[in-house]
Amino acid sequence: MSVQLGLHRQYCSVAAPTQLWLDADGRLSGGSAFTGLLHGDTRMLCQASVTVNGLEPEQISVDQAPGGVLRVRGLIRGIAGQTADPAVELLQTWTVTPGVVRHTLRVSTSLEELAVEVAVELSADFTDMADIRLGRFRDPQEPAPDDTVLRWHDDGRSLAVSAPGSAGSGQQLAWRGSAGRGRPYEAEWQAVLDDHSSILVAAAPSSLTFPSHAVPTGALQTLLENSLDELDGLRLATRQLPDAPFIAAGAPWYFTLFGRSSLWTARMLLPLDAGLAAGTLRVLAQFQGTASDPEAAEEPGKILHELRSKELVLESEGLRLPPRYFGAVDSTLLWLCLLAELWHTGKEDDVVRALLPHARSAADWLLATGSPDGGNSGFLTYQDTGGNGLRNQGWKDSADAMQFGDGRLADGPIALAEVQGYAYQAAVAAAELFEATAGEAGDSVSHALRDFASRLQQRFRERFWLEDGAGRFPAMALDGSGTPLDVPGSNMGHLLGTDILSPEEARLVAGRLLGAELFTGYGLRTISNRASGFWPYSHHCGSVWTHDTAVAIRGLLADGFTSEARTLAEGLLTASESFGNRLPGLFAGVPASQTGYAVPFPASCRPQSWSSAAAVVVAQALGALA
Repeated sequence: MSVQLGLHRQYCSVAAPTQLWLDADGRLSGGSAFTGLLHGDTRMLCQASVTVNGLEPEQISVDQAPGGVLRVRGLIRGIAGQTADPAVELLQTWTVTPGVVRHTLRVSTSLEELAVEVAVELSADFTDMADIRLGRFRDPQEPAPDDTVLRWHDDGRSLAVSAPGSAGSGQQLAWRGSAGRGRPYEAEWQAVLDDHSSILVAAAPSSLTFPSHAVPTGALQTLLENSLDELDGLRLATRQLPDAPFIAAGAPWYFTLFGRSSLWTARMLLPLDAGLAAGTLRVLAQFQGTASDPEAAEEPGKILHELRSKELVLESEGLRLPPRYFGAVDSTLLWLCLLAELWHTGKEDDVVRALLPHARSAADWLLATGSPDGGNSGFLTYQDTGGNGLRNQGWKDSADAMQFGDGRLADGPIALAEVQGYAYQAAVAAAELFEATAGEAGDSVSHALRDFASRLQQRFRERFWLEDGAGRFPAMALDGSGTPLDVPGSNMGHLLGTDILSPEEARLVAGRLLGAELFTGYGLRTISNRASGFWPYSHHCGSVWTHDTAVAIRGLLADGFTSEARTLAEGLLTASESFGNRLPGLFAGVPASQTGYAVPFPASCRPQSWSSAAAVVVAQALGALA
């Protein structure tokens, strides 16, 4: 098993489908660190090493600005000045836009006159993202001959570098000039990246803003501004539906359409952007399942899990996923929930009505999958029958995510607690939608959905609830034999707001979430710290996921637990201050009582869509947005 690459010390700028990653010293220098210019699922440029008069700059600061800008400020220590103070500064400004990256270099000096030579050594390797995750890198490639532009081509992918005024040769750019006090020297080069085989393109720019009448102040304002900027950088569309935007799951590994992530992001952002919800629903409907294919986990009516241009192979994890993979038990349910919520806003009515046939197919899948006749006791379950897909197909999709209190892994088919809540909410919401929009044609399916929801709620109450020394709580899941997993987990927070719980049951869940076994002071641990398998640096067995806590906050607000929602929101807001007023995908489940800051999870994606969108939920809980 390969160890995940650490990203927490890296600097990144994202403008989908393009990414820039620099190392902890603000360099794009290759080596063991994950750096590069990436486009889609490929790292194209792996090195852009900068020197001034043959000397590398010593980084002193890296600043991130809106619009995909990173500024790296460094000093050139080897050039003597009039005093012991450093005499030469290099300011590098990276500006990332979809498919185009500009790199400006400005040399400033306190000397009256300085002959300057700025050089940039380039290398391109076109390594696939899956290989990077496994620590495998291709050898650098030679550019194609061209008198004015450096060009690389690889299997439909291309990189072109232009550098006005450069006198370099081979793969080195070089500029010569002079600088002096108050007279800096500047040079610039530009990279144009393209992947003709990609099914994804940049979406139109967002008009997403926070309402002017409710602009917060202080740390919350900074978090919201940063989060909306991150979300702008994750906007994508497909070539087939360029007018249907969605938010990519996250950088760097999941820079594509993920049903669950994109749907939760759109749900959280719905108070600000109905168009994003409409686009997300439309693009997922385009790829809705139509056949039964165990290898792809496809079933008629089922909503996609992830979309890629080609097969994804991760040998160390035993994964071989086809380009269109449906291995998620919850995406279809979340799609129905978002469609109903969009309908309730009164906006995008034409989109809602156009999607009704897809909603009917999704509802049929829900009823068939949750039928007791399927041998699953009337719960929605999952199991990887193809053998090369995800072992766990809820949002906690690590192989060890579903375990008992003693650390034993649960065997499938597995029925997740939160999925039953989603199913109940989706069934009731879809029934209401069909009754209001389909007339008599919707009566039969509406009746079936309401009957299913009623029976599911009763079965859930009978089978999922457990009791320990701290009281009653709903299990994370049932294993294949119907045995509840006897360890409290954050999954119970997703039940809030779905209406599958009674008011008293919701009160028990709210109280349990705020207890010390799950709440670190910054957010909710994925499982109780009393579990044998707990580890604060485990991906899904002890870490804190931003969106997970935000979903619980959203549910607490819906069920009237405003004080508890505020407590969790204040925890996330405080945590964001440890990450430059941003919210990463996840962080370590170390309690606030042990440290004065939120501890990073090194392999966390950032930006990650549903974590950035969580800032809106935090604002709602803190009273800054209705």
